[in-house]
Amino acid sequence: MFTIVFLSFHSETHIRRLISDIEKKYPIIVIENSLNIKLKKELEEKFDNVKVIIPPKNIGISAGYNLGIKESKTNFVKLTSVDINLSNKSLEELEDCVSKIKDFAILAPTYDDETIYKNYTIWNSENLDDNFTDETFKKYNIKEVDFAENDFIISKKNFSDIGFFDENIFMYYETMDLCKKARAADKKIYVSQKIKFTHYGAQSVSSKFSDQYYLSRSWHYNWSKFYYFKKNFGYFFAIKKIFPNFLRSIKKIIICAIYNRKKEYSLYKAELSGIFASISNKPSSYRPFETKRNK
Repeated sequence: MFTIVFLSFHSETHIRRLISDIEKKYPIIVIENSLNIKLKKELEEKFDNVKVIIPPKNIGISAGYNLGIKESKTNFVKLTSVDINLSNKSLEELEDCVSKIKDFAILAPTYDDETIYKNYTIWNSENLDDNFTDETFKKYNIKEVDFAENDFIISKKNFSDIGFFDENIFMYYETMDLCKKARAADKKIYVSQKIKFTHYGAQSVSSKFSDQYYLSRSWHYNWSKFYYFKKNFGYFFAIKKIFPNFLRSIKKIIICAIYNRKKEYSLYKAELSGIFASISNKPSSYRPFETKRNK
């Protein structure tokens, strides 16, 4: 058995859809980062298996997942993006995997359609096992990888010695950093190429907040990219990795200024601001707006 953790930030439609569809045997924790007390009351009154936690402010993805992990009562915790579709059949197959494999740090299903993008990566195949004889591994077509994202199960006991998410990261690169840490400690990360889910992508936040959301994405992606590479590979390597983003932002700002594209100008200005903040060792503090508790 595992606990399912969702992060919600103006994601009420997705949260209601997912919780209604999931079998009630699974305990669910929702970290409600948009501080919607009405949603907490609604869900906890309607569903006995749901606990909604409202932090004092929007704490982002890393701290939100850490809070969900801490509050869970099971060793295995499923960290799930809200803009996905995962069937109960897939949940049951994941539960079967968890009960039989046990010794892993991260276990993930894979995208229905992998033609555009995969939710896993192999960094160095020489360090990975690729010839499994165990029946469960063969049944679910499981492979070892270095990185998996968007929908995955963690084993808390396998992170007890190295810790969970880096709370300096508000959003973006938080899972890559977690996987990097797990692989450095020789922890196992698996994906099942038989168990599938659909990821809709960039649809987790209600459309009426899209302007603020895209500003936040633009700033935090660049801040987190530099921070991740600086933390794991050094300052000058991070400069090398972020430099193309810097040039792109400058170019786009100039073009948008010339053609008076105010909305796009704001996005590229946010990108540049995130880069400067990160290379200056400033914290990931940008928020396009502050959410107040909805009573």
